[in-house]
Amino acid sequence: MGWLYPFRPRPWGDIADEFRQIAAARPGYRHMSDIADSAWAAGSVLLGTTSLGDLIVADRPVPRAPWGALVVTGPWSPRTDVAPGRVRVEHVGADGEADERPVDEAVPLFWCFVTRKFGVVPPVSLL
Repeated sequence: MGWLYPFRPRPWGDIADEFRQIAAARPGYRHMSDIADSAWAAGSVLLGTTSLGDLIVADRPVPRAPWGALVVTGPWSPRTDVAPGRVRVEHVGADGEADERPVDEAVPLFWCFVTRKFGVVPPVSLL
């Protein structure tokens, strides 16, 4: 079980810029921008990419399919319905764990999953 598609990582700066531009036009994406900014600021050992407004995160090295990933579902994602003002983080892998919280908890929820699934702990200043 896991993500079946090839993973093509993008630079975190590019991902953060993309989400900032989306958030400027659609404020409902502000939390996605905050998450991308926090991963970039962490000098992250994580890999990231985007897909239809979602953020896909994997651990290094570049994984081969099937691989475990965290998916942060954007507000207008075709993956699942997320209520307005909420964010969903899902581990696509053997356990399929997911949680949905208010968007003001997006960054801590993201790092909670990153720590549990990949063992990467963020600097305290990012929480």
